[in-house]
Amino acid sequence: MNGSATTFASSQTRSPNPLFGANHTPLSRPIRTHQAVAQKVAKLFRQGRQGEAVAVLNNQKQAQPPAVQQALDRMVSAALQYSISPDSTHNGLDRFASPAEIGTAIRQINEAGSQPPEMPDTSTLSDQQKFDVYASIVQTRGDQAAQDDLANGNSVIIGLRTETNTLENSGRGVYDDRIAVISRDANGTVHVEEFNQVSTEPSAQYDANLTNHPDNRFRRAVGVDVTGDGIRDQGRLAAPQTIQMYEDTHRNPASAGGTDFALRPTPQAVTRGQAGVERFTAGTGYVDSSNPATSDDLNRTFKIHSGSRTNTDSAGCTTVHPNDYVRFENSIRTHPGQTTWNYLLTEVSP
Repeated sequence: MNGSATTFASSQTRSPNPLFGANHTPLSRPIRTHQAVAQKVAKLFRQGRQGEAVAVLNNQKQAQPPAVQQALDRMVSAALQYSISPDSTHNGLDRFASPAEIGTAIRQINEAGSQPPEMPDTSTLSDQQKFDVYASIVQTRGDQAAQDDLANGNSVIIGLRTETNTLENSGRGVYDDRIAVISRDANGTVHVEEFNQVSTEPSAQYDANLTNHPDNRFRRAVGVDVTGDGIRDQGRLAAPQTIQMYEDTHRNPASAGGTDFALRPTPQAVTRGQAGVERFTAGTGYVDSSNPATSDDLNRTFKIHSGSRTNTDSAGCTTVHPNDYVRFENSIRTHPGQTTWNYLLTEVSP
């Protein structure tokens, strides 16, 4: 794969932070951006001032929605670039936070850096808060190219995948994933567009292993035979990974011979895309630990394009509902000189 994610502990449980109601030495709270606070917290951790780091972080989290609190943890993890552990030699005497509070905060930071994010509830967030949430996902799940694009004012596409059986909707797919397109101008103005009718998974109508399944309205076989049994195996983009895309076209199924705007992996992305595709080989319509997919290399057919209103039309591509597709196309053109787009795809936690 072409993406990156920092490796830490695997626990996913999140606990309420007891520091919000605790009595400790108060901290002054100047108005600072979340990113600046995350850098400050990481610096304090590197200096061994764990209690103070936790107090600064939780001071910033107060009154923030859960999605922003989790984004702050990701920002700190990205700034640290390594897993941290409580320092028992100092924390017992720390006047800013108790050992239990420090342990809770450190666990949340480590998990935020290593685990898939939750599907964020952004319904009440400002554009700046939304930007912080999605940018923190790029920081912890994206590759350096995506992070550089964001820093340089280019648009970055973030895909959030909810695991779904490909047989849903009689094999025609469901739009239950999300795309966010974000960028930030040199003057600090942020741009965020969200699309909640998205599919990042294939639909069973193209899966030759499910040709005769009673819940599947099979169309035709699309895929590559990776098992050598003579049956084409359907694929999807593996996650997390970052794929560089360029503008191309895709055949419009609603008009004979017509084409629509689409994004397609660049030749460089294909070259780098070893193990960038998961192949469905067992004929069950899902991938989990008991039914693992077979890895395959990325190829240029895994596009982003429009689907239909009652059918995702996805044989492994990322598809956007047609009602949102023009807005999606417009959203990636914030920077007039941009000719390639980094597409970060990550799974989300259940």
